Amino acid sequence: MQPDCLLACVMKAKYFPKGNFMNAGLGTYPSYTWRSILGARYILEEGMGWRIGNGESVNIWNDKWLSGPGNGRIECQNIDIRYTRISDLINKKENTWNQEVICTLFGEKQWQDIASIPLVSSRLLDTLVWRGDNSRVYTEKSGYRWLITEGGTKLNNENTTTFFTKLWELKIPSKICILIWRIVNGRSLVRNSVCPVCQVEEESVLRGLGVTSIRDCKLRAITYWAIWHNRNKSYHEGVRETATEVAGFIKAYDIEISATRERLASSCDGRILTWEPPDNDTIKINFDASFNQSANFSTTGIIAQNKDGLIMAARTYPWKNIADPVMAEARACLQAVILAEEMGFQDVCFEGDALTIIRKLRATDEDKSFRRLSFKHIPREANKVAHAMAKYGERYEHPQFWIEEAPHAIEFLVNQERRDNSHSGMWERTSPGLR
Repeated sequence: MQPDCLLACVMKAKYFPKGNFMNAGLGTYPSYTWRSILGARYILEEGMGWRIGNGESVNIWNDKWLSGPGNGRIECQNIDIRYTRISDLINKKENTWNQEVICTLFGEKQWQDIASIPLVSSRLLDTLVWRGDNSRVYTEKSGYRWLITEGGTKLNNENTTTFFTKLWELKIPSKICILIWRIVNGRSLVRNSVCPVCQVEEESVLRGLGVTSIRDCKLRAITYWAIWHNRNKSYHEGVRETATEVAGFIKAYDIEISATRERLASSCDGRILTWEPPDNDTIKINFDASFNQSANFSTTGIIAQNKDGLIMAARTYPWKNIADPVMAEARACLQAVILAEEMGFQDVCFEGDALTIIRKLRATDEDKSFRRLSFKHIPREANKVAHAMAKYGERYEHPQFWIEEAPHAIEFLVNQERRDNSHSGMWERTSPGLR
């Protein structure tokens, strides 16, 4: 999705000079490249949806604009011709959803989905975005994942999701995880379906590996890969190892993987695993969010500290109608920026453990509200205080705000981090009030 690159400019000039890519035709004497691109356009058509700005460009009943799982369209349609555009569902004075209208037009599940869609500013235009990734930007990887998950070639249920989550968490090489992934998804692994070892029976993936079930176990996964690796050597090189040799290879490979992981872990000890104070007069604001999926509810936790680790401000903020964890983190980040502006901070560093949010923010244009502004991704271990603020705020129905102090439990964590930083030499001297 780079409209200014040379290929895009050439294709536009030749095939759709006055239109857009989504409406372009094949044309006369099309090139192989254009045929290939056009042949994959259906993926974009299926996976793209509208991000709501002012709502003027999006049709309520026909366009894809709902968040969450599904095709993005209104399903149970009780069409009312008085309402055709999304802007008809918005209270323009307050730039909020007109709850009375959406409750009348839609069922409870759908109006909750609608209410979870953020309305940022009426000055923003509606934008087509890619729904297959949290970044909302199409990539080859996200397109392939969309085909797998939405195209029906993978069981899209809670058990399958849990299985793949555990699979990718195994501390084994990616090539082994990919093999297991292809097995479960039934992806083709060979051209000739005859077993190359016995040369008699039809070869299925599971039969080729000699198993009938798959368990998310590190050693079992390595075993599957080793058997498959031996099968490939037999087929391509004519080399057949005995069962004893394969078993020895599995044991040695398991030891090698464990040793490699230990070396990598020790080399990564220098990364940030605890909160670090900001430089000079900069205020560091950490934010986090807790998320209750069953209730579509989240709580924002924010803590602002100076170079001595002293608390400058703290805030919790409850949110209703939150669709997913990414939205919860985005809301938390927004409140962190609002807090900085309200407090009059000029040099600000925002830290959060939501990598998707930080990446998007670091790609934005310069902001004139602050003299210096930065966003930084940190591990969850370095964001413990903001996380604790978010959990603490779950007990309140309304936003809570503190200046130069915080709840006692939070202050305890802050002082603990300050002591740790003081002992590690991050401060040349002990700050006032640090005991």
